[in-house]
Amino acid sequence: MKNNRVLYETIFVTAITLLGMLLIPAAKTVFALLPVAYLLIERHLRKRAWGELGFNLRTFWPDLRANWILFILLAFVIQPLVMLWAKAFFPAFLAHVQARLPFESGISWGLLLPMLAISLTGEEMTYRTLIQGRLTPFIGIPAAVGVASLLFGLAHFAPGPGLIVLMDVGLIIFDSILYGAMFARRNNLWVVWLAHLLGDISGLLVLALA
Repeated sequence: MKNNRVLYETIFVTAITLLGMLLIPAAKTVFALLPVAYLLIERHLRKRAWGELGFNLRTFWPDLRANWILFILLAFVIQPLVMLWAKAFFPAFLAHVQARLPFESGISWGLLLPMLAISLTGEEMTYRTLIQGRLTPFIGIPAAVGVASLLFGLAHFAPGPGLIVLMDVGLIIFDSILYGAMFARRNNLWVVWLAHLLGDISGLLVLALA
């Protein structure tokens, strides 16, 4: 069901968030929290069920089975392969990726895992629930997935040599399209979140061990 007021709110919150993250990098974390705060407040004021935000824990297993191919690719295949390829053939790309990671190298897994889990919850709420979910009634699923994925890539932009930046952002957009496809099929944020979390962990393990 279309709701123009929700659409305007979505555009405003998204614009403030992305502009703040790009123009004031030192406050990136603060701006990244804005969509999450908006969704939680809006859910309370409009008395939305948690399922409308994608938090459908009861249907987790059937939703995971329905997306098992994409889940395996995102959780265990794509990121490790990219990291192995970069280590072997494109160390400059690998260095660029490592430089933009939002934590120091050598951080303990005891700190890293909760940081990832919390930050990825916010990311998926922003780009799947807010942007993709709220745009879908107006522009359709493919366009909503595309817009959310493009913005997801731009949010991870880090300056560097043109080709390397293009490859980095392009790969992030590609992953986001697959996350978006998973979310569009079953509207389950937990499945997408777990795929994203496991994908990041498997990529980091390759960096640490390979």
